[in-house]
Amino acid sequence: MISVTRRRALAFGGMGLLSALGAPAIARAQEKKLIKIAIQFGTSHLATTVADQLSFFKKHAAKNGIDDVAFQIQRVSGSPVINDGIFSGSLDVGAYGTTALIAAWAKTKGSYDLKGIAACNEAVLALYSNDPAVKSIKDIRPTDRIAVTATTSPQAIMLQMAAEKAFGKGQVNRFDKQMVQLPHPDATAALISRTDITLYFAAPPFISTLEASGKCYKVIDGQEIVGGPYSGALLASTKKFADTNPKAVVTIVDALKEAMDLIKRDPKQAAEIYRSVEKTSLSNDEAEAAIRGQVFTTEPRGMQMFANFLASTGSIKQAPASWREMFFDPIAEGNGS
Repeated sequence: MISVTRRRALAFGGMGLLSALGAPAIARAQEKKLIKIAIQFGTSHLATTVADQLSFFKKHAAKNGIDDVAFQIQRVSGSPVINDGIFSGSLDVGAYGTTALIAAWAKTKGSYDLKGIAACNEAVLALYSNDPAVKSIKDIRPTDRIAVTATTSPQAIMLQMAAEKAFGKGQVNRFDKQMVQLPHPDATAALISRTDITLYFAAPPFISTLEASGKCYKVIDGQEIVGGPYSGALLASTKKFADTNPKAVVTIVDALKEAMDLIKRDPKQAAEIYRSVEKTSLSNDEAEAAIRGQVFTTEPRGMQMFANFLASTGSIKQAPASWREMFFDPIAEGNGS
């Protein structure tokens, strides 16, 4: 059993690994009858929410011959809770951002071997400011404070990419000391109220809230920085779980795919489900607009690109030869990037 002290050491503070991970405790493999999946808040996790609310996990579990297995969805604030749960064994599957998953994969090779199960969506991230004078990355001042969900989140890494593009080699860490870790709801409120921060790297549906406020201005879109589509949230677990529960892994992928089909076919219903679960202040029309502006797919996007960048900055020792190394089947057999 992992001690409380060790479990805390295994948590990725703000999605960053606090320490090297040792070998996992040896235990007899046994298929689980209750699969606990932890996700965070926001429409990035809409497919998981829809699959849960419409019993798609139960439906596909029966189709895959594990009708005695139940799936329980938990919502948490912050990735450290997910990491602590995954490595202590209190959670089976957790939601990660792109860069957090890559960091976890790199750090746990040969021990827990954490890998992705499926992508949840393509990210729609954009940097906003409450100061109309900040029109580009080059306008950001040393006194500006920039809200990100974590200092190793995709938003933070894209700020590093943008800094290097705007100011040249050696400037990748230009904004690191200006980053402030805030959950999306808190960052949204802070930017609109013009209190603690002047910039915030936002995600849906919070982008809709910023736009509706009339007090915030888009500085740059994530795809402008990255140069193409990239995944937002991804579900992941350990090799031990995937090896012991292969039908559960397939069931998760199947349930997400059906949920994504529904989201595409009936975004209004998806918005109603989202609002009923997360109690957002957005109207149904606003939530639906945020959903229509996203692409929901289980295929990972941009994983190799992010891994290459993290390796170039020394954040991970070595990038994988292929993005497929960071995922379990059946997704690893697909057409991701």
